[in-house]
Amino acid sequence: MASAFRIAAGLEFGRNRTQEIHCYKSRVFDPIVIPTKNEDTDSQNEELYEVRIIDNDHNTYGEVIQITMLALGISEEGAYAVAWEVDHYGSCVVAQACKAEAERLASIIRLIGIEVRVQPVNGRV
Repeated sequence: MASAFRIAAGLEFGRNRTQEIHCYKSRVFDPIVIPTKNEDTDSQNEELYEVRIIDNDHNTYGEVIQITMLALGISEEGAYAVAWEVDHYGSCVVAQACKAEAERLASIIRLIGIEVRVQPVNGRV
């Protein structure tokens, strides 16, 4: 599997693999939940927003892998799972965070021209 991944992604594995890939139902990648850093009660009750990457015909697997590793700090395996899910399902929720952090992550991912949606986890806009 490891060598097949290297061939498919065109990348070499790093020595430290800290992010584990979790599978659930039809999805491949569990979104990363980023806790609020402030300890006050207002920020603890702050609504979570999801960061969703949308598929397009322009970006390659390699580009998606590299930008998600940079933005989310995930492993190559995790980033490949994101790219695969975007390609096969049309989108992938990659993170849940407070609005400011979700927008920050989305702005990094958008640098390569990918459409990224930030919306409340509960679906209200």
